[in-house]
Amino acid sequence: MNFPAGMPDGCPLPAATPCDGDFFLVSKTNPVQATDCLSQAERGRALNATGDKACMRHGVSVFPTFESCEHHREVFPALGDHVAVAKLHASHGVQADTPSRTAPAHKTWWPYAQLARHPLFSVVAASG
Repeated sequence: MNFPAGMPDGCPLPAATPCDGDFFLVSKTNPVQATDCLSQAERGRALNATGDKACMRHGVSVFPTFESCEHHREVFPALGDHVAVAKLHASHGVQADTPSRTAPAHKTWWPYAQLARHPLFSVVAASG
């Protein structure tokens, strides 16, 4: 399987392992649309990042639990009103733990090229 063109050298991160389990995502829409599953690089953001951060910008921001995703959605409400989940497997790409100060349970998912991402996710909760 191939990853999308344009990823930096050394990407995905060396610590990345095949996906296996439930992954949660903050979504602006219900049902989840293709635009909800874009990487920062695909959105044209943070293109000056270097090193591991450059690689992370080419992956999709996901979370290992509903609670960690809901917390991130509450901290950053502009990201969207919905929490969605997908059961991802090795055929969907690789993932790595990429925690930050505001998201200690954060993961980055590098999906394989040509994978339709959004049909994999179903909304499980909405704010309000």
